[in-house]
Amino acid sequence: MRRGWALALAMAGAVVLAGGGYAVGEQTGTGGRGGPSCAEVRQRAEGLFGEWSRLAEDDTVRPVQVRVAADIVLTHGDCFPFATRSAARAAVRQLDVSGESTAMQLAAGLVVCRAVVPDTSSCRTGPD
Repeated sequence: MRRGWALALAMAGAVVLAGGGYAVGEQTGTGGRGGPSCAEVRQRAEGLFGEWSRLAEDDTVRPVQVRVAADIVLTHGDCFPFATRSAARAAVRQLDVSGESTAMQLAAGLVVCRAVVPDTSSCRTGPD
């Protein structure tokens, strides 16, 4: 039962984060309506991994945060180098097939974290 609640909370968080990603995408769309700069977009993606690295390996929020960060990278591809976009696409594919496999979810997270975060030493697998 506890896992059900955790999954429900994770999904609610994903909806909120996805809405934020949509809003960022809308603001940086055509016409340059004063949306966030690429620096702000990168900072948001990096911030997700700051939170991600502090969660336990089996926390159900971790794959959601990786997916949101990957979606930010893919939505704002002009703000990231090709290698980062490729890593995000690979991680999304891996998350899609990972099911309940914590190891595969963790591997996907590490791929995107190391592509997005400038200091890859911060891409640890769990809290200290």
